[in-house]
Amino acid sequence: MIQGISSMKFIGYYLLLPFLLLSLLNACGNTSTHTVAPTSTPIRTPVAIAHVTIVSQGSMYAFAPTNVTVKIGTEVIWTNHTDAPHTVSSDSGIFNSPDTLEAGQSYSFTFIRAGSYSYYCNFHLYMKAVITVTS
Repeated sequence: MIQGISSMKFIGYYLLLPFLLLSLLNACGNTSTHTVAPTSTPIRTPVAIAHVTIVSQGSMYAFAPTNVTVKIGTEVIWTNHTDAPHTVSSDSGIFNSPDTLEAGQSYSFTFIRAGSYSYYCNFHLYMKAVITVTS
């Protein structure tokens, strides 16, 4: 019986040998390296940040300040400080808040071209303001 166990171990080792050799060859022969290609869209960091708040003025609402001048690359952040829903919608369509801004919510846009950008609120059409972007 002891003789049978020894021969079984020998056969087991014999069958295991090709797998061990194959593993060693794969480990030793794989010297290739992988390089990661850079992304095609660079991440832009804003030059500066400007804040516009949506406020209540009596029974009316307003963007404050109504006229903002910034440099190219500035991120403008609009924040709703009222209980009413609002939007930030540019006359030209260049920037528009994707959703309604509820109380406490914000929307931001980074300006990359010089110009004068008028905008308004879809719910309160009397709410108008202008962002002027300079180089």
